[in-house]
Amino acid sequence: MSSTWNTTWEAHPDLFLAQNWQECPPEKKKAWHLPNKFAFFQGGETPLRVGIVASSSIPREEEFLLAGMLWGNRLSNGAKTVIYFVAPDFSPFFLHALGKVGGTLSVRAVYFRERLNPSLYLIPENQYGKGVSAESLGELRPDFQRWGMGLNPVARGQLEVVREFFNSLAGRGVRTYVKSQAVSILWGNLEIAEITRRGKKFELLTKTKWAKSAEEAQAFQKAGWVDASGKLNPEFCQVVEKIIHYLDEFKEKGELRLKDLLSARLYQSEGIISTLWGRPWEWPWQATDRNQSWVGVLSQWFYFQGEGQLSVVCPILEKPLQEGSLSFLLACVLERSRLLVGVKSQGETIEWDGRIHWLTLPSLEEELRRWHFWLQAPEQFPIWTLPESWRREKLEHLSGSFG
Repeated sequence: MSSTWNTTWEAHPDLFLAQNWQECPPEKKKAWHLPNKFAFFQGGETPLRVGIVASSSIPREEEFLLAGMLWGNRLSNGAKTVIYFVAPDFSPFFLHALGKVGGTLSVRAVYFRERLNPSLYLIPENQYGKGVSAESLGELRPDFQRWGMGLNPVARGQLEVVREFFNSLAGRGVRTYVKSQAVSILWGNLEIAEITRRGKKFELLTKTKWAKSAEEAQAFQKAGWVDASGKLNPEFCQVVEKIIHYLDEFKEKGELRLKDLLSARLYQSEGIISTLWGRPWEWPWQATDRNQSWVGVLSQWFYFQGEGQLSVVCPILEKPLQEGSLSFLLACVLERSRLLVGVKSQGETIEWDGRIHWLTLPSLEEELRRWHFWLQAPEQFPIWTLPESWRREKLEHLSGSFG
C-alpha cells in the first residue's frame, strides 16, 4: 500500500507538519527492529523531525504504540520529534496513553477512512483524555458463597467442607479463584485443583497441567468428594498435600519456570514483599464478552494492599519494550475505567496511587528503562530489579528506581 499511502499524504498537505514523505525501506525496518506490519514515513525538508506510522487495519494497540515510539526514537536522536499514528480506529485508552507521552517525542492520532473524502481526520488533543465507564469492562467475579447459591442444599453443605479444607492450606500458599462456572484452587499461579459446577451439584478434581511427565500427572490425579459423615475423602486430601510438597521443593530449588516461581514468591509475600506492598489482594473483575480482553490480562498482574493503599505490580520477565508498552496501555485502562478507584476489601476502602510497579530481571532493566525517556511522568512506573539470587532465595533484596 506504499504508493496509496503517499497519495494519501499528498492529498492532505495541511494536516501534517511536513511534506515530501519518504518511506522507510524494508531493509532498514528489519535492521531497526520495526514491525513489518506497519508502514513508516519520514517528512523531509523541515528542521523539525516528523514521522508517520500507519496501519490500514485496526492494529493490536500495544504493538502499534511501541512501533511509533521506536520510530520516533530512531528519527529523534535527541531532537524534538513529532510522530503521527494513522489507523482506522483507536480505543479511548490508546488516546489517553498518547496524552501521557513526553520527553523529546510529541504524538498525534489521525483517523484513516479510505473511502471518504477527506480520508484523514486529525483527532484534537483535548479528546485524548475522555474516559470510559467501568461497566463496559466487565463485572465483579462472584465470591465463594454466591457461586454456591445455584447448588442444591446438600451440595452447598459439601461445598462448605471443601472450602474449609482449602482455607486451611492458605498458610502454604494455596488460594481460591472464583469464576462463573468453576473455582480454581491455585498455588502461585499453578492450578492444583478445580471445583466445577455440574447442574445442581459440583465435581472436585486435582489438576496436573504443571506436571513434567504423563506418568507424574497420572500419579497426582484424584477426585474428591464429601462422604456421609461430612468429611472430605482422605485420599484426595493426601494427594493435594503431596502436590503442595512437590511444588514447594521445586520452588526452593529454583527449578520452576520463571513466571511460576515469581508468582509463588509474590503470592506468598516472601521476603520484603509484605513490607513494601502488604498482603496479596485478588483481582475482582471478569470479562463478560470477548471484546474485554483487557480484563483478562489485568487479572494476571499482582495486587497488594497495606494500610489503605493498593499497589499494582507488573512482572516483566521477557520482551521489556513490548511488555512495557502493554502495561502502559493497561495503566490507562485502570485510570480511565476507574476500576481501582475506591475499591474495598473486607469492608475497608483502599486507594490506588496510579503507579504500576515494574518488576524485572537485571538483564532487562536497561532496555525497559527506555520507556522512562518517552513518558511525561516516568515516576508512575517505578522499576524494581530482582536480585541475582532470587530463584533460590526469598525476595529480600529488590533494588528500586523511580524515574
